[in-house]
Amino acid sequence: MTTKALKAATQIAIGVETTPGTSVARTRRLLTRSATFRIIDEQEAFEGHMHGTLARALLDPLTVRTGTELELPLDVDFENILLPLLAGVKGDVTPTTPGTGEARLWTFTPSPTVVVAPKTYSLEWVESDFAAAPTNLARLAAYGFCTEFELSGAINVAPTMTLRMVARKSAASTKTTIALPTLTRAPSARWNLFLDTTWAGLGTTQKTGQVYGFTYKFGPYIFPQFYLDGRADADFVQHEFGPRVADLTLDVAIDTQAGSLPAAEMTAKDAKTKRFVELRLDGAAFVTPDTALARFIKLQGAYHHAADSLQDRGSDRDGNLVVRMHLQSVYDATGAADVRFIIQNNLATYG
Repeated sequence: MTTKALKAATQIAIGVETTPGTSVARTRRLLTRSATFRIIDEQEAFEGHMHGTLARALLDPLTVRTGTELELPLDVDFENILLPLLAGVKGDVTPTTPGTGEARLWTFTPSPTVVVAPKTYSLEWVESDFAAAPTNLARLAAYGFCTEFELSGAINVAPTMTLRMVARKSAASTKTTIALPTLTRAPSARWNLFLDTTWAGLGTTQKTGQVYGFTYKFGPYIFPQFYLDGRADADFVQHEFGPRVADLTLDVAIDTQAGSLPAAEMTAKDAKTKRFVELRLDGAAFVTPDTALARFIKLQGAYHHAADSLQDRGSDRDGNLVVRMHLQSVYDATGAADVRFIIQNNLATYG
């Protein structure tokens, strides 16, 4: 009797490429509850020809476009958060050392006028059984990068993120044996919201007792582009850039007191005033000698209220009225930026 491939045996692994499109050894495993590895094969079926028969088609199909898509839901951790940022925001970032020990600070401030290439990754997908002598079906795709990503947090759950990556045509491969990664996490209860009136003031004024959930989306920004370059695989030629959007929704309890979020933000929406928001996830402290420093993730940006922000009233949470704020990123001339991501962990490199 043969054994079947098991979901629990699936392995997803990546390796950072030196040259985009040239595959490399995979060095990091990604842990997820579920994922979709999509093998793209768009075909011209040559249907509808007048070929003298009643058959659907007479000619063999022709592949006109290939590629790979990876939709990857992950639990948020302080290490793999670097993947969408390096592969989908700014690929040339390296960390600084804020202390004298293991702590490393990664700052991603994408320029509003100069594009920076993403790091690209070789993506490996392995379907396997748990037989004594396991058999594997492995696929490998090069030139992988992130087109968009989403983070969310809610009460009583672990924060999550979903990455959407693309790559060139995949090919059969051999499974790479990689040790499980060491990851550090924090519950959604450790997210904080700060809302200020200037870019320089980001992260100053914390709003407590009002926000109980959020969704943060970034992209599209970097995307694959196709040209008539004679590619035998009919896959994309290169990555290109377009305008980027950070989209933030906040689930907020309605406090009727002056200065509460719904009251103050309705005034800001009516006045079309920019809002400067930081979402920060706090994590564990580092070991000696960096015990005064801790892990964190900061999602920062300048925003305007969207037209539907604070619009629908009447919903409740345990009998308390609630409303949804909807913010979209905007360029701030004083800060000369629209978005920024700051990560503190203990990784000197990622890949």
